[in-house]
Parts: sequence; C-alpha cells; structure tokens
Amino acid sequence: MIPLFRVVKPGVYATIQDRGRFCYRHFGMPVSGPMDWPAFKLGQEIMNNGEKGNALEIFLGGLTLEVLTDYRIIITGADLGARIDGEMAVPLWKTFSVWKGQFLSFPNPVSGSIAYIIPEGGYAATEILGSSSDYPRGLIGNSVTKDMILYANTEKQKWFNRGLVPKRIPDYSKEISIELFESPHIKLFEKASVKTFLNSTYTYRGGDRMGYFFNGPPLEFVSSGDIVSESTQFGTVQVPTNGQPIILMADAQTTGGYATLGTVSKNDLPKVAQLRSGGTIRFSYRK
Repeated sequence: MIPLFRVVKPGVYATIQDRGRFCYRHFGMPVSGPMDWPAFKLGQEIMNNGEKGNALEIFLGGLTLEVLTDYRIIITGADLGARIDGEMAVPLWKTFSVWKGQFLSFPNPVSGSIAYIIPEGGYAATEILGSSSDYPRGLIGNSVTKDMILYANTEKQKWFNRGLVPKRIPDYSKEISIELFESPHIKLFEKASVKTFLNSTYTYRGGDRMGYFFNGPPLEFVSSGDIVSESTQFGTVQVPTNGQPIILMADAQTTGGYATLGTVSKNDLPKVAQLRSGGTIRFSYRK
C-alpha cells in the first residue's frame, strides 16, 4: 500500500465506493456503490482500473487533501471547483499528476453535487461481503475524517494521459425532468392528486445517500398510504404521510412500508443524484 492522501478537511461527506455489494439484499444489506454510475464507470475506464476499481465519492466539496506521493489521478462527475494549492484549476474528466506536498481542495461547487477522485489502481480498502463500498449506517467502513490516510493500491504506472472527449462530458442541470416506471400502488392515490403531481415542479430540499427529499404539491391518498412492507431499490419513489415524494438512493433500505409512485428510469438516476439543494424536478411516466 502506498500512502496517497492525508485528509486535511473532510468536507461535507465522502466515502470510498466501488461497484457495490451484490447478492445480500435478502439479508437487509443495501447494494451501496456509486450514486452517479456513469461518472464512476467512465473514470475507471479512462484510468484502466478494471471492474474492481473504486473511488473516493465526495459531496458538495469542502474537502482538502494533502498529497503524500507523486501519483496520477482523475476527477469525474460534478465540477466542485477543484484546485491545487488553492490556485491552479484542476482538469476534469482527464488524468493528471499530483505531486507530494501539494494540496488538492474543492472550495467552490460550480455544477452538480457529487464528484469522484480516482487514482491508478484504486484505493487500498478492505472488502466486506465482496465489496469495498463504505456503508457507515451498517457499520461497514467509515466516512472520511480529518487526518485519515488514504492509500493507493499500486505504484504509479507509466501510462499516457487520457481523457473524455468534450461532447461526452455530462451536463448537470439544476432543472431536470425524469421518467418513472409506474408503481402498482398508484391506485392508492387520488387521481386528481397524481395528475397534479405530473404537472408540477418539485424542489429538492436535501438528503443523503439513503434518500432525497422533495417539496411540492402534496399527494393525497384515497384512504391510507401505508402498505405491507415490500422491497425497494435505488430509484424507488416513496410517499410518506406528509404527501411529499422521497427518491431512494444508493444506500436505500431494502424494504419499506410507504406507498410508492414508481421507480426512476436507470438512465435518469445520475441526473437525480447530481441535484443540489434548490434544484427542481418534473416527473412523467414512461410509456
């Protein structure tokens, strides 16, 4: 293991994530893994890390890392204003070298909310149940803390720098429209309320890797929105008794007892993940 970064400031929230923890949902264990799968996957491909690669997933910046070893990394996902030594702008979606003694910081989020710092070969992290993804709620791994040392798996390699062509770089909008697969519970909601839901704009008011909360015209139930607990997943749209939708995210619980409106289309999940507080969303059902 090679000491790569020392955490000077932990920022809002950051964890190590790989592809996820599969085949354990029937034991109540979430899959976890990256919130923005395309940004994570493209970064691993550009870095030639293979399917076992992992990344440091960071929310909204505030993170500062001291570089402990000359190394090559890539940053993908949101533009969180990455800087070297507080001054030099860092390229996104392209490999570059950091040098011992430098400080990599994310002081000024520009667009999107989630970025990935991916080193060559990934980070050295303990695998639990076949995955190195942190899931602090389940006492698996930890979020990044001050003075934590992050280790790289392998020595720096002599690869050419690579990057993503500009036309393939995602645009993270503050105003998004997404498609849902309709839930079998749709009949639990008043028809007029569902119509209002589909013709209204909802505002993201906050959340975490477990779920995002939205405000807008409240949905109304025919009688009750409580159901017998059933399976949920990344993208399930639940509606608790206050009538405001919640979109479950990568660390979503495996079952839930709230009525659901549907499931977010897989292609739209990254758009939801990259919303920032105050961003807006419009829903439609996939035909």
